[in-house]
Amino acid sequence: MQKKLRSYFPLFLSSLILILTLASSCDKTTKKQSAIIPEEETIAVINNKKITLAKFQARLYSFLQHYRDLITADGNELGEIKSIVINQLINEELINQEASRKGIQVSEEELESIIAESLSSYEQSNLNAYLQNSDLTEEEWKATLRQFLVQKKLIQEEVVEKIPITKREIQSYYQNNRDTFVIPAALRVRNITLSIEGEAQAIRSQLLRGSSFKELIKQHSISPDKILDGDLGFITRGDLPEEMESEIFGTKFNQFKPRVTDVIRSQDGFHVFMLEQFRPARNLDLEEAKSEIKQILIEQKWNEYYTQWLERLRKNASVSIDEKMLQREEGF
Repeated sequence: MQKKLRSYFPLFLSSLILILTLASSCDKTTKKQSAIIPEEETIAVINNKKITLAKFQARLYSFLQHYRDLITADGNELGEIKSIVINQLINEELINQEASRKGIQVSEEELESIIAESLSSYEQSNLNAYLQNSDLTEEEWKATLRQFLVQKKLIQEEVVEKIPITKREIQSYYQNNRDTFVIPAALRVRNITLSIEGEAQAIRSQLLRGSSFKELIKQHSISPDKILDGDLGFITRGDLPEEMESEIFGTKFNQFKPRVTDVIRSQDGFHVFMLEQFRPARNLDLEEAKSEIKQILIEQKWNEYYTQWLERLRKNASVSIDEKMLQREEGF
């Protein structure tokens, strides 16, 4: 089965950590340059809102640092890069102004939820170190994230949700790609975990003699799935660590017979699995695949509709660029 479409926006990177790293590096550079470049130096104006030379220089510097491998020794690409950077800043300002005009907001609850989800695998100490290295306060970091989410919400409403997808397009895509919409073969598995290998071997012996797997789980398992009687549901290749899957699936797991596995060691302890049920692979029908196909078609049309939307914003805006200033800037 094809992977679910992830939200995709050309101006924004898919990783929030990377987004904020780039943004904060710009902010950090802007702070350092503020004492060098006079505040009144303006490189562009969008609907009376100024883009300062300091902000442009910061973004240009960040771009050059992150994509230095794309730049040849003679630096012929610099003119194109400066054009990309100034237009990114203009587009972002247009989007911010449109979001403000439409009253798009991100609540404190939404912000905190996104932060918790995005940083779930990071220690608070790591976040503090990141903020210190980026020369940002936590409030500044949150403000950057909030603005990103406001922009994302606006684009979802104004572009993604307005991309037209017809039934005929969905049917045609399904007919031409039917074989890609597959539910893979899977096994329904129960797990019992012990802390000592000898105990796991003893439990396995009891299971082979016909003891109740569920009862042994209740009495002996140290795994959190104990509350579900060890039921892991249907699993497919890639769901579990390799050392477990090599034993569970074997080389011909589609020739299925219910069985108890050998004892398997992992970082969590010693496991014995009960393989209860085999579910063969099958193709999704059109109704089952429809939602996924729609997302695929939206992704295919995304760039066209996003570009048209940005062009409309720019056409209805007053945009001026100081071309002489743009030409002479070389980055830091």
